[in-house]
Amino acid sequence: MDLFFEYDIERLRRYANVPVNTEKIRIESHPSHLLLSFTEVGYFNYCVCHEPGRLAEVIEQAHSFYAEQKIDHHKLLIDEAICAESHDRFLTDRGYSLKERIRAVHDPLLAYRPQPLPENLQLEPVHEATLPEFTEDYLAAFESEQKNTAPVVANFRQLLGTENISLFRVTDQAEPVGIAVLYGSGADFFLAGGAILPAFRNRGYHTSALVTRLNRVNEQNARSIISWAYDGGASYRNMVRVGLIPYKCYRVYEQ
Repeated sequence: MDLFFEYDIERLRRYANVPVNTEKIRIESHPSHLLLSFTEVGYFNYCVCHEPGRLAEVIEQAHSFYAEQKIDHHKLLIDEAICAESHDRFLTDRGYSLKERIRAVHDPLLAYRPQPLPENLQLEPVHEATLPEFTEDYLAAFESEQKNTAPVVANFRQLLGTENISLFRVTDQAEPVGIAVLYGSGADFFLAGGAILPAFRNRGYHTSALVTRLNRVNEQNARSIISWAYDGGASYRNMVRVGLIPYKCYRVYEQ
């Protein structure tokens, strides 16, 4: 299983420790597919099909899984390398539509990279006192419609102090310009949750934050570093610009 799916599972397990979330979060992992859900956060309502040959069975289980939680819409992800035209037609006939593609990338160098401008960029670790501000920046950077930050702060609080998840505020001369997240499992790392506040975009901050995280984990003798981004987006272009190479593409269907 790709590390970014493990990251989502880890987050959901920790968010479920918040009493109000416990009944709203479900995780089911099978050899043929992965099912995730969080009724409060649409992002997590997705299924990953590992075995397209069992697509009919996977869809049936996904429909049952989300119907039980009264979730009307979900996503279905399939590795494009194993998704044939017959699978695409099968999904279309059952009401799914192809919405986008996700590009998974990896670092082929695993070595130090020269830091691009801006030179004063820093990744400041988030702690309890700065968690509310980090949350506000996170929601703003991802242009979320969530206005009530209190439940999001409560969720993110579950990530503080963990060994494998690190939250950062991206700053330039102490001014917050974005957020970044690192997830590690042993010597394998995932560059997660990198986003820049709208007012500071197109100034090189996203690229600099990528390189800063790459250098940080390569100093730890990383065995692998991956990330993902939506195909054709600015984040993906920046990842390619700093030398990350695509190794997998997921088709994202919605119903």
